[in-house]
Amino acid sequence: MAARLEAPRAGVRPVTVTAPARRAGLAWPRLPAAAELATIAAGYAGYSLVRLAIHAGRHAAFAHAALLWRTERRLHLTAEPCLNHLTAPHLVLAEAAGYYYGLLHFIVTPLVLAWLYLRRPAAFGRLRSALVLATAAANVAFWAWPAAPPRFSVPGMTDILVTRDILGAAHPHGATSLVNLYAAMPSLHVAWAIWCALAVVTAARGRWRHLAWLYPAATTLVVLASANHFLLDAAGGLATAGLGMLAASRPSQLLARRRARLASPGHRHACAPGPRPAPALGDGPPVTRTGPGQMGGARL
Repeated sequence: MAARLEAPRAGVRPVTVTAPARRAGLAWPRLPAAAELATIAAGYAGYSLVRLAIHAGRHAAFAHAALLWRTERRLHLTAEPCLNHLTAPHLVLAEAAGYYYGLLHFIVTPLVLAWLYLRRPAAFGRLRSALVLATAAANVAFWAWPAAPPRFSVPGMTDILVTRDILGAAHPHGATSLVNLYAAMPSLHVAWAIWCALAVVTAARGRWRHLAWLYPAATTLVVLASANHFLLDAAGGLATAGLGMLAASRPSQLLARRRARLASPGHRHACAPGPRPAPALGDGPPVTRTGPGQMGGARL
């Protein structure tokens, strides 16, 4: 950590400015494009290994799903059947939800990554690291605590992707053969959608950037309506994205900014007490004035 001394000006005291640390947290800097692509490929390979390992935990996945469903019923948070029964009978709603669930997850996230890499290189390292760390944490959860989705574990739920044959999901070698069927908790769809919104809000400069929050909101509705996730899975996705951002943050830089804000003149003036009123007659020390016929504050 380097420090420099600003040149003093007239009437200004020297100020020592401490440069923030180059790297903090678990983030790593922006790499060449080939290395970034290799990182993404390694992440998908890790997800595939977890998917293969979880096939043996089918019994545990259904037991965990039953626990999630019981917890939601006790908390009166059972929105999944209502949304699923509202969406499944209608062709347009069902196909829109199915294709949204099957495609946007793998389109929007790479587009946001590419935009960050090309247009916001200063923010890319931290945000990409947050995404990788959140995905790694989700993979650990999938392996340690597999959970079946509501379409498998809750009676009366309609599997929209299969009934509408979205992306060949009704076939043995369709889209469902490429995903982890027991990776419901946390919802990686929700985690990635929240990361996309956070990336846009923090890296973009336009005042419309907060509209990006509509994407995770719509994603949450879709994963519930398509019976692919419980509401608690969506909450787990939110927590996973938050942990990824926290792990990739720079606490030393945040602390330095906090100290600089506290030491700023505006903050000192805001916290300083107001001007003291003039002392009343007879209060405080006497005022000494010299003038004609006066000496030391006493009249001659």
